Formats: sequence, structure tokens, C-alpha cells
Amino acid sequence: MKVFKWTALALTVSTAFSGMAQTNESIEDQTEQTQASDTPDDIEVVEVKGVKQADLKARDLERMKSGFSSVISTDDLGNFVDQNVAESLRRLPGVTLQRSEGEGKYVTVRGLGPGFVSINMNGSQMSGAGEERKVGLDALPADLLGTIEVLKTLTPDQNLNSIGGTVNVKAISAFDRGKNTLKMRIQDAYSDAREAHSPKFSIDGTQFFLENTLGIGFALSHEDRKTQIDETRHHSSNEMKFYTADLGKTEEEIAAGDEILAPAQLEVRREIAGRTRQAAALNIEYKPSADAYYYVKGTYTQFEDDDLALREFYDFQDAGSVGNGEIVYVNSQTKEFILSDIDVFHQHFIQESENKTATFSIGGENRIADRFVFDYEYAQSRSDEDSNGDRRVQFRERDLIVYGQASRDNIRAKTLSPDEAAGIAGLSYDPNNSIFGTSGSGDGSDLSNYQFDNLFLEGGDRVDEIKTFSLNLRADVFNDWLDFIKIGAEVTERDHVRNKDRWSFDPSASDCSDEVCIAAVNSTLADYESSIPDNSAFQLPFESRSVVDEIVNAIRQTVVPATNGEVSIESTKGDYSIVEDTQAVYAMAELPLGADATLTTGVRWAQTEFSSAGYMSLENDDFEFNGAGAGTLDIAIPLPDATIKYSEFFPSAHVKWEPSETLLVRGAVWTSFTRPSFKQARAYAIFDSDIELCPPGSDDCDDSQGGASLQQLSQFVLGSDNALDVGNPNLLAMTSINYDASIGWYPSENLFMEAAVFYKDIDNFIVDVNGIGMSLDELPLTLPVNQVTEFVIPQDLYLNEINITVNGDKATVFGIELSYNQYFENGFFLQSNATLLDSEATLDSSIRQGTVALPDQADTTFNLVVGWESKTFSARLIGNMRSEVLEQIGSCPGTANLNDPKACKVWGDQYQDDVKSLDFKLQYDITDYAQVYFDAINLTDEADLRYFEGNALSGGNVLFQKEEYGRSYQLGVNIKFY
Repeated sequence: MKVFKWTALALTVSTAFSGMAQTNESIEDQTEQTQASDTPDDIEVVEVKGVKQADLKARDLERMKSGFSSVISTDDLGNFVDQNVAESLRRLPGVTLQRSEGEGKYVTVRGLGPGFVSINMNGSQMSGAGEERKVGLDALPADLLGTIEVLKTLTPDQNLNSIGGTVNVKAISAFDRGKNTLKMRIQDAYSDAREAHSPKFSIDGTQFFLENTLGIGFALSHEDRKTQIDETRHHSSNEMKFYTADLGKTEEEIAAGDEILAPAQLEVRREIAGRTRQAAALNIEYKPSADAYYYVKGTYTQFEDDDLALREFYDFQDAGSVGNGEIVYVNSQTKEFILSDIDVFHQHFIQESENKTATFSIGGENRIADRFVFDYEYAQSRSDEDSNGDRRVQFRERDLIVYGQASRDNIRAKTLSPDEAAGIAGLSYDPNNSIFGTSGSGDGSDLSNYQFDNLFLEGGDRVDEIKTFSLNLRADVFNDWLDFIKIGAEVTERDHVRNKDRWSFDPSASDCSDEVCIAAVNSTLADYESSIPDNSAFQLPFESRSVVDEIVNAIRQTVVPATNGEVSIESTKGDYSIVEDTQAVYAMAELPLGADATLTTGVRWAQTEFSSAGYMSLENDDFEFNGAGAGTLDIAIPLPDATIKYSEFFPSAHVKWEPSETLLVRGAVWTSFTRPSFKQARAYAIFDSDIELCPPGSDDCDDSQGGASLQQLSQFVLGSDNALDVGNPNLLAMTSINYDASIGWYPSENLFMEAAVFYKDIDNFIVDVNGIGMSLDELPLTLPVNQVTEFVIPQDLYLNEINITVNGDKATVFGIELSYNQYFENGFFLQSNATLLDSEATLDSSIRQGTVALPDQADTTFNLVVGWESKTFSARLIGNMRSEVLEQIGSCPGTANLNDPKACKVWGDQYQDDVKSLDFKLQYDITDYAQVYFDAINLTDEADLRYFEGNALSGGNVLFQKEEYGRSYQLGVNIKFY
């Protein structure tokens, strides 16, 4: 990795900002903590009652920082449509949200996605239970917190694992509030889609003891949230497929026929979710003197999910490749298609899980000899995700004829009779000698044909634990040349483990011990009372939850005999363990540059050692080798442990200049990095479940090979058209040189304007790429293919569709951030901000030619609040807009012809569509102690939409995923007892 040149950075700062000056945040912040006189009697407390006063307090907090930041004060959290911390953040300049199930979950800063943003609790890194490093904030109620800040430039004494920025959420502090307090909130929410209520209760407060030297802040929250999400999606990450009609056609007719690009799969879902959220925070602070400060801080969040998931799955890719006579019809104008030999699945999931996150920190600060300040902290964050009791029943009808059509907003599918399909395709149909053969022998219109064929049981856990110890020493000098110097060190250990116990099999009646079990194993969808859910896109009816449990309980006894008591591939292929150890040391200083300015400069060295263990797996879903036996092709083989170690120096320089009381100018050149996610960097290799094998010496690959025996099967070769998802343990962290400048204007308490410009020069940027053509011996990890005996996987096998994460060459981001807040004498006010970005990224020519936009960033974000308030009443209309986001990149190597869509798959680029949301809030103070509020959320009925870029063969964009969650409303009361 390249070493950043300190001399270049120093020159940049000295030439651009000489003569400017700044006050020091570090000294101010830490001096505040060590002042024993900070008691309720002598702290100047700003009582925040309205939007304007809350905004003024946030401005003051931002001005105190040495780096560029945006802040939300505690008392302002209830003033927006804020279900959680993520929702609270979205009104800040350059901050937008990624939603899940209709609720804000992940934070995007300056257009850069959650993977570029780190999340801290009380200054220490938070853990998360998913495969991504991004931390979901949906489980963290805003009621628990005292302050939320977004740091957009970072100094050497901060964790620099963040190219986009850092979100730091702080617990309620008695010393921050400055007095004894007690508040309560009672709320009810209503979801249009679910037609259900979601009650919530919270209480928080602060209390002083021991002559105001001991302060305690606390908060408790409980919520029962009910939602419903309707989803249409291209089932997996597989690419779309090329279809040319081949039924009843000669090779010449096929070659001359129309070709389209269309989905490989379709899944229609409805998630009916219930989530119970509980959270608590406790902050104990002790200031026995002006020279000592000690604290113990902890937060605990827990949510329990009880989800009912209805799924209808059309596996279009069951149809054989062109030439097998299973592509019945293609219309190049309307992009309609008809396929045969298709399986349609009816699945009913019950998913129950519990997620717990606990953060804890203990530390202190001591001033020695009026010059030295020594602070220290041990912090721990642990997330546990426990899924026990997940179960699914599945009914399936095979050999169906299915119609399909895709657009940007939807994928349609329905089963057809042979006569209907022949009529649309212009083919002659004789029921006594069907042109479709066995590939069209199914009948999707008869529920008795949907046979029960799969029992799915799952239990597992995932643990992410971070332990950090840090030491810092500051020496205050305050002469004409130096204000202070500061050094420090930090050591972090992180362990991330996933363990899954899963069984997925087709039960046999011979494994049953009673008639109830036999009846359930041999049942069909017609045997149960069912109905099509209201306002849904389902074509098949669904049975009730109680029926699902009856089926599961009746058949559960077959697990041991069906699996011979062995651990299945389903229980091993997703297991992994990760260990990440990091060390960092830094040195920094603050230099005065005149009466009104300082330069804060220094360097941080960080080292990362990352190791992972996982599996190479291949699960056979549909392989139909006569005589081969069900399930004999399932493979799970441990991969060798993968380890990588890298380190880097990260210098920075920050200038702050206040030429007057109304102007604030900042400038910074700083360096940072972003590590790859666990999923991207861990060792794993998963072959797609719809595999094709080829007879020895033949290219005629398929998922059905007639009468091949097990011995003959061992000579078959895995085909090149099989898809492979693979991790990349060789990934390096992205590094970035960041240039920032801003000017803020504070002419009066009624007006605030700010403009910022930033530029990021990123090396080794990380990108997910779909559909790379590559041989197995070129992969970043060695696959143990020689241990596979069921068939042959050559070491040098070339696969046409490998999905992998890689380091790109370079990427640049240039952006402008604008803020304008205006308060008028008549009570009207405007709060607005916008971020405009332009990015460009270059990948290795073997992956993608030319340049692309940097993935996971939005070119435009805009937030606008229009409101009116008096002493007792306020009303606000809150608008948010975010442009489309490139999430994944299709492969188009430099050797490919841009006009050849099979070699250059730019149509496979995946985007998240732009978002335009509108919320409304009313608030009324009944008395000085009670306030009622009403929130209307997602008035525009916005949906989350993702799509493939597509091309002329697909008719433009093609849906990848769409989530619809509807509108919701909140009514509540805030009561204070002080």
C-alpha cells in the first residue's frame, strides 16, 4: 500500500491556510469534563422548547468542534418524525438513510453509503451481528441519547476507519443537562399496510448526588412494532438470462429468432412482522475535583422478531439452455416469454429471532501538575443474534409452463395450460401427443398438484464482539508556538462467529411413526383451508400460521432418520469465524497561527490483521440423475484458514479560522481508510444450487443426464455455466486522502448559512462485481476441488459467472454541501441542506473497462423542512430526496466488445432507485409539562426499488427488488416532571 507523503500535506495546509487560526476542541471538551464546579447551580442551562432554540444549540456545539461536524441536540430529537437514531439523523446536511421494512436503519454521509461510515457509542466502536460492518441503528431509540453528532473530518486521535464520516451517539449525561430531570413518552403508531397499532413507552432522567459531584443519567424504552412489507424480487444475486424460442424450431430458425434478456427467477413475498424492542442506558459520572473525572457508561438494546413470511417462487432458470426445446415463446417487442419445465414453490416461513447488543465503557481523566491530562478507557461492545425455532413448509408443482414479463417496476408471472401456451406462441397443440412432452405435464391450476416436499428447520447464532483499550496523554504548553501536544495508543480485538444449525429435506413417510406424520408428509396444498391474502400479488392461496405449526410438529420426528443424525450441508456451508486484531498509535499537536487561528496536525499509524475460516459448498436443489439418489451431490468442505496483514500511516492537518463573530472558516487535509465487510473478505465459496454437469468429453451440459449411475456420475465434469459466489481474503482496506473546506455565516440567531466543498482521492476502492469470467486457479483463495469425488471439478475450470468483491484501482469523489436555515418573525421557518457529488472509479481492465461511478454513493441528496411555530404550537412538512445509487457492477473486461451483451455485461449493473419522501408533524404544548404530537410518515407512499440497468434486449431497466411498506402515523404525549 502506498505511504501518504507528510510533506505534501503540510505544504498544502501551509499554502492554503496560512494566517488563519482556531480554538481547540480537544482542550475545551476535556476541560469541561474536569471542572468540578460544573454543578446544577452554576451551569448555564439553555432550555430548549422549540425548533429554533434546538437549532441554535446545535450550531453552538458544532462551532466548538475542531473538525467539521453536524450535531443534533438531545431535546430536539422528539421534534422530527424520529422512530430511532437513524431517523433523527436524516435532517442533517449530507446525511440520508437506507431503509429496511419501511424504517430507517443505515446512515449515508455525504452520499457515501453505510459501508463508508463508522458508528460509535460514547466514542467507542459499536458491534453489529450481520455480515456487513455497517451497524443498524433501528434498534437504538432516540430516547436513550443525549447528543448525536456526525464527524465529517477526523483528527489523528480518532478512529480513522471511516472515509465517509463517523456517527457518534452519546448517552444522556447529568452534567450535560445540568440539573435533575425526569421525562416520559407514551406513543401509539398505526401502519396502513398492516392495519395494526404499535404502542411505545419510554422514560429518562438525570439525578445528582454527593453535593453534585456524582451524576447519573438513565433511560428505559419499550416498543411493540407491527409492520407489513410486500416485496417483489429477482430471487437471488444471479444474473438475468438470455432467451430465444427453441420449441419446435430448427437450429437455423433458432439462430434467426428473436432474443431477449429477462429474469432468471421471481419471488413474491409478504413479510408480516412483529418486533418487540427494549432498551436501557445508564451513565454514571463522578467529578470529585477539578483534576479528576471518572465514568461508567452502558447501553443495552434487545429486539425480538416474530415474522411470518409468505413466498411464491418461480424458478425460470429451470428451463434448459437454448436448444433444449423448453423456451416456448419470446416476444422482442413486449419482452414477454413462456418457458416450460418450471418449478413453482409455495413457501410459508415462521421466523423467530432475538438480537441483543450491549455496550460498556469505563474510564477516566486526570489532570497532573496543571499541564498534563491523562485519559484512559476500556470499552466493550457485543452483539448476539439468536435464531431458534425458525421453520418453513414448502409445496411444489413441477414441469409447469410459465409466462413471464419484466419491467423496471415489476416482474409478472403466471402458469399456463399447454393449450394457452401454444395459442400465444402460435404452435399446434395435440393433447394426445403434446409438443411440450414431460416439460409441460404439470398443472398449476389444481392445488392438489402442489405436493409437500420440504421441511426447513433452523436454529443458529451469530456473535460480534469488540474489545478496545485506549490511552491518551496531552501536555498543555500555550506559548507563541505551541498550544498542546498529544500522544496515544489504541488496541482492539474483534471476534465474529456464525454458527448455524439447519435442516432442509424432503421427508419420507417411511420415517414416520404415526398416521398424523404420514398424512402430513403425503399432503398437498388442497388438503388445507387457505386463501389468497388481501391486496397481494400472490396467485396461490396460503394456509394459516397454526396449520404451518401443525405440519411442522407432525413431521419433526423425521429429522433424525432422514439425516442419519448427521450435520447437513445447510448447517455448515454458512458457518464461519473471523478474528480481527488492530493496533494504532498517534501523535498530534496544535499550533497557534495568530490571534484567531490554530493548526491541528499529526499522524496516526494503524495495523490490521484479519483471519477467517469458512467452507466451499455445493448444494443440489434440482439435480435429477436417475439412480444417483437424492442429496448425494451436496458438498461442504472446509477451506484453509486465510490471513492478511496490512498497515499504514495516516497524517492530517486541520485549520479553523474565526475572522469575526459571524464567520467561521475551516480547512483540512486528512487521510482515512475503510476496511472490507466480513462477507466481502471472509473465506467462502458457494456454487449455485441449480448445477449443470457435462458427460466426459461433451459440452452438452444439463441438470438431467438420463440413466447415469453413481459410478458414471463420478466422471462427469462441472459445466462452465455454473454460478459461483466467492469471498476475497486478499482484499485490502480502501485508503483516501480527503480535502475539506467550509465557511459558515452566523449573522443572527434567525439566519444560518454554510457552504462546504470536499474531495476524496480513494485508492484500492472495494466493489462487488457480478458475472466475471475466471478460472478457478485465478481465484484469490485455493478451492479444495481435489477433495470432491462425486464428480469432477478441474483446478483450471473456467466459469462464466463468478460473483466476487475486488479492489479497484482508484476512485475520486468531489462534492459540495450547502445549508440554509431561516427563521422569520411571524413564526415561519425553513431548514434546508443539499449535497451534490460527482464520482469516478476505475477497476482493473480484466473486470470492467472504462470508468464507473463509485458504488454505494448518491450524486444528489436534499432535505427541506417548511414549518411554523409559536410558543405552544408547531407544524412541519419534512421532505427528503436522494438520487439513485449504484450498488453492484456487471463485468465488462477490456477484451470484450462493448456491443456484445454476453461478454460485456454492463446491463448487470444494479441500482437503488431514487427516493422522494414526505413526512408531516404537528406538536402542541398543553401545559409547560405536557406536550402532544402527531406524525404522518411516508405521505408519498414511497417504495424502495432496486433494478438492473438492462439494455435494448431487456427493454431497459429490469426490477431486482421492490419493497412496499405504506404510510404510518404516530400519536403521542411527552410529559416532564421538572
